[in-house]
Amino acid sequence: MTNIASDETKKIPAKRWADWSATFTNGNHGRVLKIELVSDEAGAEPLVNGAPLVALDYDPAGKGSNFVISYGDETAPSSHVVAGPVALWQAQDENGLVVSLEIEVEGGSRTIITLN
Repeated sequence: MTNIASDETKKIPAKRWADWSATFTNGNHGRVLKIELVSDEAGAEPLVNGAPLVALDYDPAGKGSNFVISYGDETAPSSHVVAGPVALWQAQDENGLVVSLEIEVEGGSRTIITLN
C-alpha cells in the first residue's frame, strides 16, 4: 500500500474482514466519503465525492467474496462493489480516527475510500 499517507497504516487480515466491516460501519456511519478507483491502466478515476457512508459490508468467499460500500440516501443508498478483494489497509490519524481505506483486488487495481 503506497497511496495512503497517515500517522498509522495497518493491513487488516482477511479472516477479520466480516467483523471488522461491522465495527467500521458502526463507528463511521454518516461520515462523508470520497471513492476513487485506481489502476495502472486507467490511473485514478473518481467515483463518489461528498456522499455520506451508509455501510461497508463484506461477504466472505462462500457468499461472493466482495466488499459492498453503500453511500448516499439512507432509505435508497447507492453502492459500489469491490469483487474479489485480496488486501485491505486502514489509515488512521494521530487520534486514531480512520482517514482512509484501500481495498486491493487481484491484478493490483485498488479502491480508495477517503473519509472526512
